[in-house]
Amino acid sequence: MLAKDVYIWLSTIRTFRKGDTDKLTTLFPTPGELSESLRDKDVIHRLIEKDIIKEETGAELLDSNIDMSIEKIYEDMQKSHISCVTIIDEDYPSRLLSIPDKPLCIYYRGDISLSEKEYIIASVGSRRPTHYGISMATEFASVLGSKGIVIISGMAYGIDAKSHQSCIEAGGKTIAVLGGGVDICYPRTNMNIYHEMCEEHLVLSEYPPGTEHISLHFPLRNRLISGMGDGLLVIEAALRSGTLITTDYALEQGRNIYAIPGRADDMMSKGVNNLIKQGAALVDTPADIITDLTGVTLKRRKRRPKPEDILDKNKAALQISNEEKNILGILGY
Repeated sequence: MLAKDVYIWLSTIRTFRKGDTDKLTTLFPTPGELSESLRDKDVIHRLIEKDIIKEETGAELLDSNIDMSIEKIYEDMQKSHISCVTIIDEDYPSRLLSIPDKPLCIYYRGDISLSEKEYIIASVGSRRPTHYGISMATEFASVLGSKGIVIISGMAYGIDAKSHQSCIEAGGKTIAVLGGGVDICYPRTNMNIYHEMCEEHLVLSEYPPGTEHISLHFPLRNRLISGMGDGLLVIEAALRSGTLITTDYALEQGRNIYAIPGRADDMMSKGVNNLIKQGAALVDTPADIITDLTGVTLKRRKRRPKPEDILDKNKAALQISNEEKNILGILGY
């Protein structure tokens, strides 16, 4: 059996707990040792006794048909134009190699080289954002994307989808991490950006093709969103929010946390404001993140001239009365 096939087989085992595969690859460092050991009943029983895997996982490993599992995945990958990299492949996302509980396999559509870009920022927030949250997601993703910083998110409703879309519209590059197979667009409302991202950007998942997007998967996939970024931008989050799970992962992985402050009386800003109290970097312009990441300070935009400045500069040509000047001042720019 090919080494890569061992990891593809293990990606089909659904009952692994967080950290189980890390323990197994430490105990059995080569794919050959791993596959041989996990098909041995005596070894499986010892692993269960030591709580390295669950009894349920042991049963699933012994019951699975390795050859059939691998064959089906390759068929699904070919049918849906999906590729796969494993932890032993050179093009496996290098940022993920250093995180706890890294996935053995990454299934993807699009350009895997985006995972190696110099700067990547994860952008996360509420699935039910306010108008302010949408505005901030649009501004930050647009500016960061236009400056060559890759935006990574989870393609969920709200802030995630708006971050992807705004980055694309600004000519930037973006990555989506899904909680199911990359051959399934979830949610369906994002079909317009999903197809474009599969062709021109990157859509990836640790789950094999055909895997349904279920609630159990989303907290786990958040560790990949934060793990593939150099920093995590939190735009809107309530005190009890799935977004804060991603923040916990980012802190565990040693990533920078950037938080956009919100109104003190807005429930959707309570979680973000609390992050700032705890030491997250307050950012109110994309330039704050760019400077922190790259060390380059963006030039400030020139102040827009006031109407009276324009009028004073051109008063020789404009020959207007004071009353007309006042009217133009009221009308604004």
